[in-house]
Amino acid sequence: MMSGVAILDMDGTLLSRRSIDVFCTVLGLTEKLAAIDKLSPDLPAYRVSEMIAAFFEGVPRHRLENLFDSIPLSDGADEFVSYLKSKGFFIAIATDSYEFLAERLARKIGADTVYGNIVEMRDGLLTGRLLTKPRCLKIKGCRQYSTCKLSFMRELSGRVGGLTLAVGDGESDFCAISEADMGVAFRPKAQSIVMVADTVASNYSEVKSWLQREITTRRCQSR
Repeated sequence: MMSGVAILDMDGTLLSRRSIDVFCTVLGLTEKLAAIDKLSPDLPAYRVSEMIAAFFEGVPRHRLENLFDSIPLSDGADEFVSYLKSKGFFIAIATDSYEFLAERLARKIGADTVYGNIVEMRDGLLTGRLLTKPRCLKIKGCRQYSTCKLSFMRELSGRVGGLTLAVGDGESDFCAISEADMGVAFRPKAQSIVMVADTVASNYSEVKSWLQREITTRRCQSR
């Protein structure tokens, strides 16, 4: 059995849509989001996350949870997680969205742990403030996200051991994909991750087939 740690991105990778897009559409915040998206290339990513969190001041937690639960999984995502577990991988969902939402997805698909932004809440309402303490490793090409997936991957790898697999679609996945033993750009939205990934895939059948070949090759090399 090939064991290790699998770091899986949430929005656009495990989920078929970005949760922030769904929230802003339903809550009438699309213009605000579009304005921030225009500013985004010129700002550290953690600052963008702080600005977006402010959108949700006064929004009930259960409101976002209900909207989040309505987002379909990407086709084959749950089967892929099951496949990874059968191969002995420790499954982690890593996201620059909110950790309390990632926890719901983890329960749904059987992931082992989650890592995401922590938002402040009072009496069941979001305050609009992020509590996450940035721990960016400042790797060349990184945009300084408040959640550092590479730091998280290194931490888990040190505890679990084995190979590291990182699957994601955007710039927040750049560092983890570039360092992982096996890095997958899944329906990539950023050219930066295409440049550092070991493979590019448009669906989970492709990822599974590629990973199976990798596992077989590594087994042969270890003999």
